[in-house]
Amino acid sequence: MKIIFIFFLLLCSLVTVNSQSVLIETELFETKGGWSIDSQFIDQMGSPYLLAHGLGEVVEDAVTEVRFPETGVYYIWVRTKDWAPYPKGPGRFRMIIDGKELDYIFGASGDIEWKWYKAGTVQIDNLVTEIRLRDLTGFDARCDAIFFSKSAEVNLPNDVDGLRLFRQKMLKLKDFYYEGEYDFVVVGGGTAGICAAIQAARLGLKVALINNRPVLGGNSSSELRIPTDGELFRNKYPKIGSIMREIDNGFAGVCNENISMYRDNWRLKIINNEKNISLFRNMHVYAVGMSGTKIDYVDAMDINTLKTYRFSGKIFADCTGDASLGLLSGADHLYGRESKAQTGEAGAPEKSDSLTMGTSNQWYATLTDSISAFPIEEWMLQFTEDYHFELTKSVWNWETGFGNFHIVEDSELIRDHNFRAIYGNWAYLKTYLRDKYGKYKLTYLSYNAGKRESYRLVGDVLLTETDIRCKVNYPDAIVTTTWGIDLHYPDKQNSKYFPEQEFIAYAIHPNKRKEDYTFPYRCLYSRNIENLFMAGRNISVTHIALGAIRVQRTTGMMGEVVGMAAYLCMKYRCSPRQLYTDYLQELLDCVS
Repeated sequence: MKIIFIFFLLLCSLVTVNSQSVLIETELFETKGGWSIDSQFIDQMGSPYLLAHGLGEVVEDAVTEVRFPETGVYYIWVRTKDWAPYPKGPGRFRMIIDGKELDYIFGASGDIEWKWYKAGTVQIDNLVTEIRLRDLTGFDARCDAIFFSKSAEVNLPNDVDGLRLFRQKMLKLKDFYYEGEYDFVVVGGGTAGICAAIQAARLGLKVALINNRPVLGGNSSSELRIPTDGELFRNKYPKIGSIMREIDNGFAGVCNENISMYRDNWRLKIINNEKNISLFRNMHVYAVGMSGTKIDYVDAMDINTLKTYRFSGKIFADCTGDASLGLLSGADHLYGRESKAQTGEAGAPEKSDSLTMGTSNQWYATLTDSISAFPIEEWMLQFTEDYHFELTKSVWNWETGFGNFHIVEDSELIRDHNFRAIYGNWAYLKTYLRDKYGKYKLTYLSYNAGKRESYRLVGDVLLTETDIRCKVNYPDAIVTTTWGIDLHYPDKQNSKYFPEQEFIAYAIHPNKRKEDYTFPYRCLYSRNIENLFMAGRNISVTHIALGAIRVQRTTGMMGEVVGMAAYLCMKYRCSPRQLYTDYLQELLDCVS
């Protein structure tokens, strides 16, 4: 009987907590149709969800079969949101139960927050019942979960922790499955995480590489389509950069239509060929276990099954970009711009603020044989003859953030604001410049957002603008960046037309690709979590210094150094800080 029950759990994507209620998590639907699993915002809204990203064309139904405990009348709740209530949401969808379409239209409530919406009642006549999600617009309808109850009065959670406990109880999920103990646990599978894992594995460590996406590469993957940049041949230490060269995709270009250029499969092959690496894809780390100031383990949710897995480790690396592992562990961190009084930097503002560089979504249009329409709608950002952009492909400076939105906590709002800008500008071109753009079709728009900046973890050295411009020579200087300080701020004309809703940047980078600087190892570990390294845009730098170290070839080289350092920490049973105080020369010898 238990085997049959588990079979139905996997097959029908639900379980009943009692005879009165049924929970369906939409990411577990048997057939997704044209809907996609969007898992970027789990920490903010509590779960992966299904997204109907059709670029204005209705997508195929998502379908599953549900086993109800008994027939009869059930009340229905659906967790969703109106992602662009300006004034009427575009992401509308309906639910169809055993061929009967509910009257309720979801996604047009006028409320931008994720909520449970009561959608009336339905008569369930068959114990095994088909459920469909039917997209009505092609404009990013989204659905997280569906709840059926015999009772009209239920109290459904909306907070992240409450949702997790509710889901665990309703689906009768085990607390966790133990994945074992590792020498080195790397969280984040971008260039920094890949390089850290490979370096440590080749030196003999048992490594777990945990990535919350289906593909490796982060911003440089086919999901986000940004080429690696920076320089690998002007290093102070010649051994650094060799692994990054193996995984490089520098010829891919921005938003290339040929996704093979981003080398997802090549990177996966390299990782799979490393016998000391265990790769865990689609695993989102959401909790840590601590012993004092040391991390003992991390818990990760499998996005495709919602099961939880525990990974114990001796040494950990936060390569998430958002510093999510560091924040979970209580690591000291920074966000936004530091003041001149805090850092002594010439370019710092007088007062600290929350401004960050922005987030981008890549897109392109292709030339077709026929004319197509893309009507202007109210919820889109509205462009004019005086202000619009004649583009058929994304460019680097389309980005949202800049302190108007919190780059992490408001990450879904930022992505959706980019959607409104891109859709709105494209609708203007298709409507008012039909002779030029009539035969172009919006073919690709990534729903995965690429960040430039978020939280930064504080190490024993906080790298500053002064360090870079004055070429301060630290004894543990180890990773060489060649990018120069490259910072993005809201474009003034964009601010004029869209005040506090900017989506266009300008850049300050007078020395980009011209200025070498080698920064210290002590920027690559946490000052208060004793077994935590970091590599990527979340290392110990000020906002201004981040502008020089954030490109992906540089972050990949950070990962290589962290992998070497993790090996030496295991060799000497020491902390990252003790490696600096007691074994620095050996680390430098490893990279020389």
